[in-house]
Amino acid sequence: MRICVLVATYPLVSETFVYEPVRWLAERGHDVTVLAKRAGSLPREDGVETPVVAPRVLTPAREALAWLRAPGDALRRLPRVRVAARALLPEVAAADALLAHFGKVGERWLPVAAAARRPYAVFFHGNDATGELRGRPRRYDALFRSGAGLIVNCDFMAERLAAAGAPRERLAVIPNGVDASLAATTRPASDARTVLTVGRLVEKKGVADSLAAFARAALPADWRYEIVGDGPLRASLERAAQGAGAVRFRGFLPRARTLDAIRAASLLVLASRTAASGDAEGTPNCVIEAATCGVPVVATRHGGIPELLPADAEARGFLVREGDVDAIARAIASLAASEALRREWGEACRAHIRKRHSADAHVTALVGALERVARVPSL
Repeated sequence: MRICVLVATYPLVSETFVYEPVRWLAERGHDVTVLAKRAGSLPREDGVETPVVAPRVLTPAREALAWLRAPGDALRRLPRVRVAARALLPEVAAADALLAHFGKVGERWLPVAAAARRPYAVFFHGNDATGELRGRPRRYDALFRSGAGLIVNCDFMAERLAAAGAPRERLAVIPNGVDASLAATTRPASDARTVLTVGRLVEKKGVADSLAAFARAALPADWRYEIVGDGPLRASLERAAQGAGAVRFRGFLPRARTLDAIRAASLLVLASRTAASGDAEGTPNCVIEAATCGVPVVATRHGGIPELLPADAEARGFLVREGDVDAIARAIASLAASEALRREWGEACRAHIRKRHSADAHVTALVGALERVARVPSL
């Protein structure tokens, strides 16, 4: 299948759910191109970490080449000629399907997909289906009416879009995947006693709550809390961490080192909560990745997270209410106190996640969804 992926910035270290599936698709023989407004980058170690599929960045000069083939009076209709020019880009014109990531990008490329008469789908991931709709609940009406396919990563987000007017028959739920290399590896033997959080340091990740819970759990002195990720709240969180025990902020790491940190962790905690803006999680990749490795997970009943954990997670105290620091602390303390419990809950998480979240399952479901729900949109 020839798939043209449309993104704002590519690649972004926090968007593994975008750039890794591009690689998986390419490795399975699909012809994948990426069009981006801006070129991003990934943290590098020894210069080896780069995306398999490099983006084509839509510079004005690049678009101008396509304008030469646009209608003769195009300069008098600049917004329309930009649409026409993008529709003539070879990556767009030759695609069997166009796949836009995030609602804003989906809106921006909708006229292009219509002009190019290419089957079109938009993949929603989190804030675009939550916080973006709080102030403008009808903002995607044109997209919904167009007939374009709509893809989400969990049932929670499907319900959010349906409540906003998305036709259910145009919705496909495609669980995020995890790389086969991670699923195939075993966790290294280690005496380290580490609580781990992976994610951007933004409000919805709830790191202030997990920091407070780690302090309240009062673990033995040989336990530490590591936070992999960066973001606008880092300075305030570092201040909050003073006096919380052995806490280390590691910043963004290259992908391989992030996965090493997950494999080596004693447990993963993600205290996600709905931000004041309404921003919420879909299905955080770190939960999928930790569970794939057999790392026991403590998380909050938020967004699509309950779909990622065994059905008895809440009854056992490992899936708790948003903002319940005491419950998070109890879960951390319980797992920290028993290696046998960590092993048992980690294996339960692993067994649950492997049913739906392999890379192969993601690629198969994504291609199937593009064939099933992507349609030439109308305006």
